[in-house]
Amino acid sequence: MKAYILNRFKESPVLSDIEKPRAAPGRVVVKVAAAGVCFRDYLAWQGFQRVKLPTVPGHEFAGVVEEVGEGVVEFKPNDAVAGMMFEYCGECEYCRSGREYLCKNRKIYGEDLPGAFAEYISVDRKSLVKIPPGVSFEAASFAACVLSTIVRGVKKIGVAPGMRILVTGAGGGVGIHAVQIAKAYGAKVIAVTSHGKAEAVGKYADYVITEKAFSEEVKKLGGADGAIEAVGGPTLEQTVRSLNWGARIALIGNVDPQPTPLLLGLLILKEVEILPVIQGSRKDLEEALKLLASGAVKPVYSVHSFSDLPKLLAETPNASHIGRRVVKIGI
Repeated sequence: MKAYILNRFKESPVLSDIEKPRAAPGRVVVKVAAAGVCFRDYLAWQGFQRVKLPTVPGHEFAGVVEEVGEGVVEFKPNDAVAGMMFEYCGECEYCRSGREYLCKNRKIYGEDLPGAFAEYISVDRKSLVKIPPGVSFEAASFAACVLSTIVRGVKKIGVAPGMRILVTGAGGGVGIHAVQIAKAYGAKVIAVTSHGKAEAVGKYADYVITEKAFSEEVKKLGGADGAIEAVGGPTLEQTVRSLNWGARIALIGNVDPQPTPLLLGLLILKEVEILPVIQGSRKDLEEALKLLASGAVKPVYSVHSFSDLPKLLAETPNASHIGRRVVKIGI
């Protein structure tokens, strides 16, 4: 099969011919239809993630079941499936409590295990969810990494009807879907984005702000009752200044992996809580796919050729795209 191999950090992955995986007991071989290109893929490529080289990168994928291993009864050949971005043991205290994203034995596709930038991928059966009718492979490919994480984030900060929720980086793959999911939970959304993306973001948000120092504009709207921080360090201070007392931040983005100073006095005086969100659970992924199937969330993405992957990775920090970028691999 064809697959991209990352041999060294910061060197372009190489499209290679490697052996196709076979279905081991408890595992499923998926023919990959589409794979999302994530900022995490860029960070892994640059050496910021703990990656076991050489590897097949990529952790966002959807496709069709090709083969099932012994003991797999939940899936059969030709089932359309979306993958979680990691495997989990199902036995530790985190898994038993429904927090498999904190599993002590968690392994991430493309970092600890061969990933999705390939024609086929071997997946633990627990890490797959069937795709509902009407949801495209392209949209389902990034449902786990993007949408399920946001679903968990809005639950974590208690998004409810009538709340004003701030979303930073609202034109990106996470942000533009965070706007929609927060609205699906009944919130009014204040979106922060660049001038170039304001029109596109305005199709989904209630308010759009393009100033880098956006907190004063948010305060004019009455302040925010919560926030989905899809950028991280570069916008975190302005986000904190935008919030009303007692508000919570779902911290999802980390575009700059360097340490970020915190305004401890401001956090304490306003009693703002910063709640990191690493990933969503299997249940969160199921809910995310239902939001897509119902039309409550309209997936925003662009489709690219598999051969474009090295270029897509290289341009990630400065990319001006709206929403998610997806490479079409097969089917």
